[in-house]
Amino acid sequence: MPFTVTQPLGRPPTFSELQALAGQHDVHINGNERAGDFCHPSPEQPKVKGSYAFEPNGEIHGDFTGHIVGKLAGTFVFTTGKAEITVMERPFLLPESVLKSTLSGALKEFCARFV
Repeated sequence: MPFTVTQPLGRPPTFSELQALAGQHDVHINGNERAGDFCHPSPEQPKVKGSYAFEPNGEIHGDFTGHIVGKLAGTFVFTTGKAEITVMERPFLLPESVLKSTLSGALKEFCARFV
């Protein structure tokens, strides 16, 4: 069953800010300030991959798929005032409460950078 995790976000990050943050975490971005894709750690054997698009109003929308103890897939939206991750598929062995807690903590840390 899908679930969504949200956190307050002062403003969406710029493309250059996302590039810098991605570089700190070994995430590879193939694209530009309009749209593209990303993967971690490499395109040949990604643990996580996805795509993103910057909307004209500055919002960022995207999707992701990961293979961490099973398949994890969903979408994300960063807009002024709110960051949101919706998980559509999660590994069977990973309890939803643990995943929600982990995602919420990581999203909170991410949002704190963009006040």
